[in-house]
Amino acid sequence: MLIRLFFFILFFLILDYYLFSAITPVFKKYSSYNKIFNFIYWIISFVIYFIIVYVFLNYERRTPSVHFNNDILISSFIFIVFISKFFALFPVILDDVLRIFRYLFSFFNTGTSNNSGISINRLDFLKKTSLFIGSAFFFSLIYGMIFSRYNFKLKYVNLKIKNWDKKLKDFKIVQISDLHLGSFNSIEKVEEIVSLINNENADLVVFTGDLVNNYYNEAVPYIDAIKRINAKYGKYSVLGNHDYCDYVGWKRTSREWKDNFNNMLETHKKMGFDLLLDDSREILIDEAKFNLVGVGNWGAGNFNKDGDLVKAMRNIDPLFPTILLSHDPSHWTAQVIGFEKRIDLQLAGHTHGMQFGIDIPGVKWSPVQWKYKQWSGLYNEGSKYIYVNTGIGNLAYAGRVGIMPEISVLQIS
Repeated sequence: MLIRLFFFILFFLILDYYLFSAITPVFKKYSSYNKIFNFIYWIISFVIYFIIVYVFLNYERRTPSVHFNNDILISSFIFIVFISKFFALFPVILDDVLRIFRYLFSFFNTGTSNNSGISINRLDFLKKTSLFIGSAFFFSLIYGMIFSRYNFKLKYVNLKIKNWDKKLKDFKIVQISDLHLGSFNSIEKVEEIVSLINNENADLVVFTGDLVNNYYNEAVPYIDAIKRINAKYGKYSVLGNHDYCDYVGWKRTSREWKDNFNNMLETHKKMGFDLLLDDSREILIDEAKFNLVGVGNWGAGNFNKDGDLVKAMRNIDPLFPTILLSHDPSHWTAQVIGFEKRIDLQLAGHTHGMQFGIDIPGVKWSPVQWKYKQWSGLYNEGSKYIYVNTGIGNLAYAGRVGIMPEISVLQIS
């Protein structure tokens, strides 16, 4: 393992020097700025390598304390630096490819690589482009950490569901998803979410999975706050892929995994949620009703397929509309649309909108759309719908750029 770490650090040091040697000439005209840039570049790099080595040598898998977890801030900064350098490398690589072609052109046309009419120096434009791209990513991601991480936004959606009872006109469902409470470092911010939800005076509140990053006790400090979420006809939840503690190396047959999972179920109960694990509820209001169904996490590809839709739907009344809570939107196209019993609406989360993209009137884009066709907002297949909430928490990167933390407010008629 130490040998792997050595070659990992060596590889990235070589890339670091390659990038540094390409962009540092931009500042050579300004000697004082050049020295400052050189110092900042390498001090940040070596601090990050030191942190990586320290974490690697001292890492042990253990359940974290229930105190606020600021580790994500450190990992986020490392992520920001690496991703900024990664994208800054592209113009440099392009420049060197062009230099090779210019060199070969010069050589085969003159028999020498030192033709005075053709320079093989790096292009000044591409050096500056590399610096600009790296800086743009760095500062936008820093901005996303400072100003957008807790910039909660309410999104309002009006939706007509087939055979929806007129007595339930403008029925209001507030959906939250992907809290990832292990990434929060402030009870006050969770209380702000609770206040925004309660201000909507919802008929129903639903949570569509990923309460934590891995361990149940990431949620413990926030139980009392989330318990104060109010809804006229109940609060319902399902599990997301991170709620199963599958990413820390525990086997599901181990005592650690079973204890964590059972405590996770109990935590939902303590928060006041009716957790639907492949189960359903009949929501009856003034002789009008609909089916509310929830499944365990089911995701396409390599994600676990814990959810059992057949089992969850076994007791529903097919004469009435059905709303499904299922964390992963890939479930919709894989099973839900073509299911033998009609499902009118799936509420999902999971994608986070990659916490990076554009979401303005008329323009909605994120790299995550290359993996998930349904990644943010409302989609339909005829009269069957899915709404994908882009999450209110964050994971890996403690911030958001362009895709704000979301509270969805759906009015159904």
